[in-house]
Amino acid sequence: MKKTFLPLLALAILSVSLSSCSESEAESKEKGEGKREVAKSADSLNLSLQQLQSVNVELVSFEDRQLRPVINANGKIKILPDSKSEVHSEVEGHVDAIYVREGQFVKKGQPLLKLTSMEFLELQNQYIAAKSEADFLEIEFKRQTELKKSNVGVLADFQATESKLNAAIGKEKALKAKLGLLSFNTDHLSNIRKAEISPVVIIRAPISGSVFKVYQNLGKLANPADPLVDIISTEQLQAQVYVYEKDVDMIQEGQPVELTFPSQAIPAVQGKVASVARALDTENGAITLYVNFKRPQTKETIFSDMNVRARVVGSTEKKSSNTLPRTAILDDGEGLYIFATSQPNAPKIPLRKTKVEIEREGEDYVQVKILEKLPAGMKVANKNILALEAERKKNE
Repeated sequence: MKKTFLPLLALAILSVSLSSCSESEAESKEKGEGKREVAKSADSLNLSLQQLQSVNVELVSFEDRQLRPVINANGKIKILPDSKSEVHSEVEGHVDAIYVREGQFVKKGQPLLKLTSMEFLELQNQYIAAKSEADFLEIEFKRQTELKKSNVGVLADFQATESKLNAAIGKEKALKAKLGLLSFNTDHLSNIRKAEISPVVIIRAPISGSVFKVYQNLGKLANPADPLVDIISTEQLQAQVYVYEKDVDMIQEGQPVELTFPSQAIPAVQGKVASVARALDTENGAITLYVNFKRPQTKETIFSDMNVRARVVGSTEKKSSNTLPRTAILDDGEGLYIFATSQPNAPKIPLRKTKVEIEREGEDYVQVKILEKLPAGMKVANKNILALEAERKKNE
C-alpha cells in the first residue's frame, strides 16, 4: 500500500504544477496579446484617460497640413560701413589734449582732441590775405565799372581788374572751405584788424557712438594720414545670418527676422532681411542673409562679431505630412521624443517614449520623422508632456 501511495502522490503534485504553469503562461500570453505595442520597460508607462486629463494631457493624431516653415539659423553682428568713423586731422599738429577714453559714448560734434598746428596758423593767414585782396579788388572793380560807363576808362584795365577779382574770390572761397574742414568759422576773421589768430585745432566727433580706439598720446605729432580716434555707432546694426541652400527659396528681402543674443540681459529684437547673398559661402557652405536692425534698449555692450541666433518665418507655405503640435515634442537634452500609443481606448493606456527627428518646423506645428516602425493609427500625447516624463522616471 505504501509503495502504491507514493507514486500516486508524486503524479498528483506534478499534474497540479503543470496546470499552474499552463495557467500562468496563458495569462501572460493573454496580457501580451492585449498590450503587444508596449512592453513594460523604463521607456513606457500606463495611465488611465482620467489620469491624463487630470494633468491636462490630450491625445492627438498625425495630420497632413500646410506649414509655413520656421528657419532657425546662427549668425554674427556686423557694424555697417556708415556706422564706423576713423577720425583724422586735416592738418599736421601736436596733440595737446585728449578729451575722450576708449569705451566712452560721444555725441556728434563733441570735442575729441586738441592739436596745436603751425599749418592751421598759416591757413588763417592765407585766408586773411585772400580776403583782403578780394575786398580791395572789389572796390577797384567798381571804380573801373564806373569809368567804363563814362567812356573814360580803358577796356583792358577793366578786364584785368575783373579777372584778378574773380581769382581772388576763388582763392578766398577755397581757403574758407579748407578752414571749414577743421570746423573753423571764418566769421571770426571778418574784422581783420580785431581778428585773433589761434594755432589750436579742436577735433570733433563726426558721428555719435562709442570710442573704440584712441591712437594718439600727448605730444605726438599727428599727420593727416594718421588715424586719431575710431568711433563706432551701434544704433543701426546688421546681422549676417547663415542659412542652408535648401531654405533660401523661402526667404525674401524685407522679410521679418527675430534675433536673440547670447546674453539674456539683451532683449530679442525684430529686424528685416536687407539682402540675400547671390553666391554660396564656400567656407561654411551656407547662403548669407544681411539683416538690418536697431540696437535694443539695453546697457549691455553689443560689439562686432558677437554671435546671434535668428528665427525666420518662411514666406511660403508647404504641404507637410506627419505633423504634430510643437507641444507634443519633448526635448530631454539628449534628443527629441514623443509619447505614443496604439491603444487610446484601453482602461490603462500604454504610452511609450519614442525618438523622433524634426524634418520641417512651422510656427505651431512641426513635421516629424519617426525613427522606428510604429502601428498605423497611433495617437500622441500633447501638452504638459513633462508631467509624463516625470511619471516615467519614477519607473526607472
